[in-house]
Amino acid sequence: MRKVVRTAAMIALLFTTTVGMANEPKLSVVPNENVKSFVYELDAQSGRTTIKFMDAEQNVIFFEAVEKGGYAKKFDLSKLKDGLYFFKSEDDLTTVSYTISVKGDDVEVIDRKENSKPVFRVKEKMVYLNLLNLNSEDVEIKVFDSSSRLVFSETREDEMVIEKAFDFTKAFEGEYTLVVKDSKETYYKEITVN
Repeated sequence: MRKVVRTAAMIALLFTTTVGMANEPKLSVVPNENVKSFVYELDAQSGRTTIKFMDAEQNVIFFEAVEKGGYAKKFDLSKLKDGLYFFKSEDDLTTVSYTISVKGDDVEVIDRKENSKPVFRVKEKMVYLNLLNLNSEDVEIKVFDSSSRLVFSETREDEMVIEKAFDFTKAFEGEYTLVVKDSKETYYKEITVN
């Protein structure tokens, strides 16, 4: 009986790991002689995703918005000059950036950075903020009114999960901007109070 329970637990763990890995976007270099290319695959569960391929001067070579559904695309780099290129995949929750080196017939992914984005949920006159801050770096949270006056300011330090609720029930009518700044990006959320 103990062996059956242990086997069932191992199968459940394997299934969970496989499903979790399937949701992550994949970028792989095609190991084929005389073909400079890479393949990008996106799981059907990812939702709306924007894909951008740029050169070193940030000129956009390829852009596409992918809605729900599986996605796979092979990028042919044979006509590109040697140098560094950047591939960026962005959905509602994360931004994944790759640095790709093209040199002669070689294509290599030399860097991968993943950044979690804050999630804002608005319910009536409440705004809920959640941010996964894996590196526990400082995060600044500010609220500005329509005249660009600072209404609220807070810095969170050494927190992996940042949660904050903003109560606008007693706020004056108008437009407010919620600003969240981590070590990599600045995010904005517009709020209208009627």
